[in-house]
Amino acid sequence: MTEWADEARTRQGLYRFIGVALRPPESERLEAIASAREFLDGRDLDRHPYALDWRRFCVELGSVASIGPLEVEYVRLFGVGMGGTPAMPTESFYRVPARDGGTADFVSTLQREYRSMGLVSVGSAESPDHISTEMEVMSYLCGAEADSWESAQSRLAEDTLALEDRFLKGHLAVWVPAFAARVRAADADAFYGRLVDLLHAYVVHEADFVHSIVKRSVSK
Repeated sequence: MTEWADEARTRQGLYRFIGVALRPPESERLEAIASAREFLDGRDLDRHPYALDWRRFCVELGSVASIGPLEVEYVRLFGVGMGGTPAMPTESFYRVPARDGGTADFVSTLQREYRSMGLVSVGSAESPDHISTEMEVMSYLCGAEADSWESAQSRLAEDTLALEDRFLKGHLAVWVPAFAARVRAADADAFYGRLVDLLHAYVVHEADFVHSIVKRSVSK
């Protein structure tokens, strides 16, 4: 169970790492993800299919000299400007029509889903369907999974994995590819371009990885 707990802790950290990097840039946040990078560098990520995207983003993270250009680029890509938003970072934008209250209904349903997982607050100032919020939700679930493995509650860990599988298939795996494509189409700079490459590769890997574990548990 120690091996499964370690894997869940790594996944918890990577979800949080990417989620924080996708929030508005601040000096403290950059320091936080730089520290998280040091932790994740010791977790043998090179064995995973997203390893190259991880390394490429780490190079960009290490080359950030000041936060100013990131702030400008973040607003250009994800902010609401006169020409619209090149890459809206919210799930509802890709899933439901904004008219007739579609967005509000979608977000309300998502909030109920969070509460069913035991989440009253997901620790983000962003909207419930913002990419950083949904990454934080997956980080929370991975942490709960790790806690279960560490306390030898394998059934609870498997139940948590089933929640992860449902959230990935029902949310992140559905809209992240379109979101990442929009960021790339907007000629994102190296930092955010590499970041969405990592996000996309990681979510695709996770959807397959978690589903395979859940299927194997069910077939026992």
